[in-house]
Formats: sequence, C-alpha cells, structure tokens
Amino acid sequence: MTESILKIAFRNFRMHIKTALVLIVGIGVPAMLIVGGLSINDTIANWITSSFSKNFDPADAFVENRRNNIFMKMVLDEQTVSSLKDFPAVEKILPVSETLGRIEFDGKTLDCLIIALRPEDLQSFLGKRVDLSERRVIVSKTIADFLSLSRNSKITVNIGAGEEQFVVGQIGEEGFLNFRGENLHYAGAIFVHVDDLSKAVNFPTRVYLDLHGEIKEHQAIVEELRKSLNVRAVAMKADLLNSPATKALGYLTIAFSGFSILASFVLVYLFAQSFVEERTTVMATLRILGMKANHIAATLLIEGLAYLVVSGIFGGTLGIFLARYLLNRFLATTSVFSAGFGVGFGEIQLYISPLTIFLGVSAGLIVPIMIFARRILQITRKSPVQMLSAFQTDSQGSKFGRIRKIIGAGMCVFGVVVMVALKGFWLFGLLSIFVGLFLVVFHPVVSLIFGIVAIGVVSYFAPSEAIGGWEILQRGAVFFVGSWLIFIYAIVLMRKFLSKSLVKTPVSSFIALSYVERNIKNSFIIASMFSLIVFVMTLVVTVPHNIQNFVQSRLERGLFGYDFMVVRNPLKLIFSKSELEISEDLTSYSRIYVAEFENDLIAFVDENFLREALVPFETNKQWRERLLEPGKAIAGYSQKDEAAKLIGKTVTGRVRSPFRIGGTRVMDLEIIDAFDMRQAMVPVKYVVSINSVPNEVRVIPVLLAKVEPQKISEAKDFYNKLFDFPIYINEELNRLFTGINMLIQTAIALLYFGLISGFSGIAFHSLRSVIVRKRLIGTLRAVGMSNRSVSIAFILENIVIASLGIVVGCFAGYLESRDVSKLIFAIFGSGEFSFPLRNFSILLTAIYAVIIVVVSLPIILTKKSPAEALRAPD
Repeated sequence: MTESILKIAFRNFRMHIKTALVLIVGIGVPAMLIVGGLSINDTIANWITSSFSKNFDPADAFVENRRNNIFMKMVLDEQTVSSLKDFPAVEKILPVSETLGRIEFDGKTLDCLIIALRPEDLQSFLGKRVDLSERRVIVSKTIADFLSLSRNSKITVNIGAGEEQFVVGQIGEEGFLNFRGENLHYAGAIFVHVDDLSKAVNFPTRVYLDLHGEIKEHQAIVEELRKSLNVRAVAMKADLLNSPATKALGYLTIAFSGFSILASFVLVYLFAQSFVEERTTVMATLRILGMKANHIAATLLIEGLAYLVVSGIFGGTLGIFLARYLLNRFLATTSVFSAGFGVGFGEIQLYISPLTIFLGVSAGLIVPIMIFARRILQITRKSPVQMLSAFQTDSQGSKFGRIRKIIGAGMCVFGVVVMVALKGFWLFGLLSIFVGLFLVVFHPVVSLIFGIVAIGVVSYFAPSEAIGGWEILQRGAVFFVGSWLIFIYAIVLMRKFLSKSLVKTPVSSFIALSYVERNIKNSFIIASMFSLIVFVMTLVVTVPHNIQNFVQSRLERGLFGYDFMVVRNPLKLIFSKSELEISEDLTSYSRIYVAEFENDLIAFVDENFLREALVPFETNKQWRERLLEPGKAIAGYSQKDEAAKLIGKTVTGRVRSPFRIGGTRVMDLEIIDAFDMRQAMVPVKYVVSINSVPNEVRVIPVLLAKVEPQKISEAKDFYNKLFDFPIYINEELNRLFTGINMLIQTAIALLYFGLISGFSGIAFHSLRSVIVRKRLIGTLRAVGMSNRSVSIAFILENIVIASLGIVVGCFAGYLESRDVSKLIFAIFGSGEFSFPLRNFSILLTAIYAVIIVVVSLPIILTKKSPAEALRAPD
C-alpha cells in the first residue's frame, strides 16, 4: 500500500507542478528570508573567529585596575602582576600601558590605540623576535594598509601631550601585533617602547594574558581572577564569541522580514485550500472504492510535502544570494557611517554553513506543513458524501455563520476583560469589541460605523510624549483593522457603480466584480497580503521622509547659524585646562564651554554667540543682554507647562566636568528666561554667560564657527593635527541621511519579498480561475462575448482584489505614519507632516505593472474556440 500511496502522490505532483510553479516562488519566501538572516549571523561569527588569529593570538584575556575609566588608567601593583604570572591557568602575561592617540603620515591622520610596553616582554609573550626599540615602533597591518606605511616610514604620533616623531620598525602582520582592541573597534594599534612615553603614561595599567584551555573555559578562569585578585578581568575572545550583539543583525533582519513571511503563510493557506478543493472528487471516489482515510491523508500530505520541499530548496538557494545582497548593503551602510573614522569592516567575507541552510529551510516549512496537514486532516476525516458537500455554498455559509457569531461573541468578552484588567491595552480591547460586534451582526453599515469610530477615537486621543512601544503597536493595529472595517464591503458598492458606469465593457466588469463578491473569502485572503505589505511600506517610506525633512529644516542654516564645530579632546584636559586654537580658515567663531550641572548639561557661551547666534525659536532678544550678568541663566524645558515655573526661579547645583576630571563648584543660577529643549536640537539644559565659568572646573571647550566651503578640508586638517575633533555639520548630516536612506532601501527590499507572495497569490488565483472556468468561458464565447472582453473580465477581477488590499494598506499606512510622525514632532516641539507622494506613486505604479503582467499570462489559456472550451472538463 505504501508503494501505491507514493505512486499516486508523486504522479499528481508531476501532473500539477507547472500549475503550482508560481506558488513555489511565493511559498519559498520564508526559507529565503530566514536563510538570508541566519547567514548574516554565520558571516559575523566566522569573521570574529578568524579575527582571533588575525588580531588577538596569543592574547585571550586582560586584567586591569577596577577603578580604570576611559581617561584615567590606574597602575597595577607589582604583587598583582606577580600573582598573575604565577596563576595556574595563565601561561604567559604581557604588562602594557594603553592610551588613545592620533597618527599622521603623508597628510593623512587616523585615530588608533597606543600600546606602550617593554620589548623583552613582547618577545616573551609572542615567542618571536620583534623590531621594537626607542623611537622605533611596530604598526599594525590595518593601519599600515590604510596609511600606506612601510618599514622605516617616519610618522607623527599625538596622544594629547604634544607630537612625537617615530620610525616604523616593523609591520604587525597578524595576531596581537595586528590588535584592534578587545571589541575590534579600533583602526589598529601602535606598539611603542615604554621609555618613549614614560612622561605621558603610567606603567603598567593593563596585563594581557595567554590562558590555558579552550575559549569556552576562559570565562570561568577570569571569574576566578576577579574574585582572587580583586581586579577587572575580561575574556576577550569568549565575550566576542558569545555576545548577543553578534547575532542581533541577523535576527533583526528576520524580525523585520516577519511581515513578508506572514504574507507568504497567507499564500500557503490559499494554496492548501485550493489543493484540497481540487482533489475532493478524487478523494471521495477513492473512499467509495475502499481506500482508508489515513491512506488518502498520507497521499495528499506526501504530495503537499513535495511542493513545500521544492519551494523550500528553491527559497534556501535564493537565500544565499539574499545573504550576499544583505552583507553588501550592511558593509556599504557601515562604510557611510564610519567614513572619516578609519578602517571599517570591508574585509568581511560571506560565510554560510550547511546547518544554516538546513535550519532556514526547515524553519520556513514548519508553519506551511502545519497548515497543509490541518486542512488535509479536516477533509479526509469526513465521509464521501460530506466531502462532496463540504465546499457547497449553502452548507459552508450556515456553518460559517455559526462559527462567526461564536468567535464574535468571544472577542467581545475578551475585549471587555482586557479593557477592565489591562488598562494599558484599552485600545486593543476596544478594537476586539468592535471586530467582535461586526462578526456578530455582519452588516456593511455596522462595519463602516465601527471602522470610522475606531479610527476617530485613536485620532482624537493624540499620542503622548511618554508613549511606549506597545501603545504604538496598538494604534497601528487600530488604524489597520479600522481601515479594513471601512473598506471590507466597498466591493459591493464598487460592483454597483462600475456595472452602471462602464459603458464599453459593462458585462466584463459585472462578471469580474461578481466573482470577487462570490469568492469573498479567497479575495479577502489575497487582498490582506497586499494590504499588510503596503501598510508597512507606507510606514517605512513616510516616517523617515518626515524625520529627514524635519532635521534638514532645523539645520538648514547649520547649528545656530554655524556650520563648523570643534570639540576639545578630553584627554588634553586630564592634567590641566586648555583652550582651542583658532584656525585662520575660520571666518567667525564663538567659544562655548560645556560642563555638567546636577546631571544636566550646562553651556557657558561667549559674547560672540550672544551677538551672532541664530535662534529660530526665540520670541525676544532681551535674554542675550541680561545673560551677560553673573549668575544669570536661561533654562530648557521639555513640557510647555514647565516654562512659567522656571522663570524667576533660582536653582542651586554642583558644576563639574562631564568626565569627572578636575574640581567642582556649587553655583546659584537665576533663571531669566526659558527655551524649548526639543527645538534646540542640542541636549543642553542651562545656558550661562562665559563670565560665570568656574575656574576649578575642567569644562570642555567647544568652537562653533563658520568656514568657507573651499576651506573645510584645511580647517579639518588643522584641528586633526592638534588631536581635537573637527566636525563639518553639513557633511555629517549628509552622511547620516545617506546611511539612513540605505537602511530604508534595504528594509523596503525585504518587504518586496512579501509582495512576491502577493504576486504569486494573485497569479495563482488568476491561473486557477481560468482553469476552473473553462466551460464558462466557452459559454460566454458562444453567446457572443469577445476574447478581449473575457480577458478584461479576468484581469479586472484580479486587479480589483489587489487594489482593495493596496487601498486599505495605503489608507491605514498613511494614518499610522502621520500618527507616528506627529508623535516625533511632539517630542521635538514642532514639525509639519508631509507625504512623499512622488516616491510613493512610483512605487505603486511598479506594483500595478507587475500585477497586470502576472495576471495577464494565464489569459493566454482563454484563447480557444468556444467548442474547445465547452469540451474542457470541469
């Protein structure tokens, strides 16, 4: 019997594979997206593993003083170093001192890690000779490649205490000599003789360890070191390998692809429904002839599995190409964001393990297999008579009516419970009640009323600034479902309108819309796929568009009228206060000093700023003169009702450096005016005159300046050589917007795969409609209907189905994107919503063009004579 089951299953598979081919593409989308996402994780994990030999070996971990921070490095005492050397699990140690520095060569600069050590310690740690002596350094390969360095190149190094000249004695090709920091976050490292930096650093501030055992054992070793020596110990390799961040990108890609995967599962349900319907007569006949129900179920399940496995393999294969595309986009995006910061991630190569392909394909098939199995078991458990009547409209309608009312009543009860017990989810409860009442009454007027009321309620209660992620999701769900409640019976009105208004093809339009209304279940399923994807697409396109317009409008004249900013390197402030030099390329400038006032930022501004700064949101200029008085300040607020409470108030607090270096002072500030922090675009709470700067506080000097565009490069080079941080504001904004745009385009590309499922669904529906209605086509042709009219009827039917979903998606997406944009504008105090009509029109035009192509191809089957069509079997 097993042989017969397999023969029947695979014979049917071969017979119907051409018909199902279009579905295989759509059903393979989940496997493709999951394989693509998991492959990114594989690639990153492989890159990290390969970095152990390229950038770490033999260093496995490090130990340093628990009180260390980014600016202050405490010395490890000799007893601790000696204890590390004698620790059983430690094979070798390397005492070092580390700081950040900037290297310059041939007009190019690069920030990197400076490691000071003794040559004999390094040779012992590596087990090989090195060319390191006073004034001769070892430069890691990543830096050498970036700056085109070679042996005996003369370089300039600045660590904040002045420039030092060195000669490159050796290029660190691999291992620890090509070190890029414990998290691979630096461009590279320069190894310097400790005597060359004896005046600038303490020694040793860190000890690198070569540990016994495998990487998975390192965490236990460093934990023991922490407890026994009271130090900070980090297992670098183990932390990198086990960090959740290394898998975040792949999982985030899969999560965002969830909408496309969901749309594909809807297509699977449509296929399973059609699959069972087409074989009902055969199943009933086999049951009458004596074949057992479980054998029939096995036959259908094997055939269904064959389709799914083929689609899974197809999707998994495409997933490899998707992974390469995603990796290239990721590298391109990171290169945009990291431009100007040196070495990026360009050396990452795509790596996909066989296990990933297997898991991706399997995971993508779990839900489709469950859908198929459930639908097959539902029909095969019935008697032959019940099978044949299972898809009759009358029996289906009455059963559906009973189930619909039960589900509706349950949703109403559930919604009331949610609104009473979980007040934070009241929108979800209200939506559940509206949908439940509609299912009970099931009338188009009720649907229209509930849809309008639901959207009206959400629109009336504007989102608050303290809104959370769950509320945003609830509001989006109300807009989406409310839009469906409004449009769900729009097809009835469309049919009446089009049948009267279309003069040239009234019969075609009437037939098309009648079939849409008659097959409302399948029509709704296909339309829901398009609505979900278009809804998310609208959101993804519109919200970033508004954010970009908002930021550009705020900073179109730069930051307070300045287009260039320089921040003093905090490393220069460790031992003494210092000022920023003024480049001759600056046309005008203002000095600002930033500190901390009771955990809020405070800015001390000079007279140039008070005289020249452009403050678009200021209502009067009296504060500029009054601020020159000692002890006067203006304060920022984030809520409108706070402004009146602040003016005239005296606040007392401690002023200190944001980096906790230098002294502190308690100050009294009289608030003479207030400003909206959301509109200022900088996180400063208090603004005070430079006349009130406390001498003992190590404030951070900042320059706001104007520079001619042709002199930007010279100005940046001037401050780069001084080891400060110059920022050309327009350049950074362009880089930011370019990176964001690339992320948006990648997100939209992932949503395109959801549209593939929609296209597959609409193509399958069109193909099946043509096959099932062959005799009807022959009858229509026999009574005088032209080929053109028949074709128009089929095309119009499918376009109406897709259009219903697209219209709902656009409408709901517009409402949700406007809602989210208003929330963002509320956070920043102002802003106007705009819809990217041009870009969105191009997107919709492309979608409709593909729909017309995919639904037109099956129409070729209608090009038969009436006699041929009438002889076709049902």
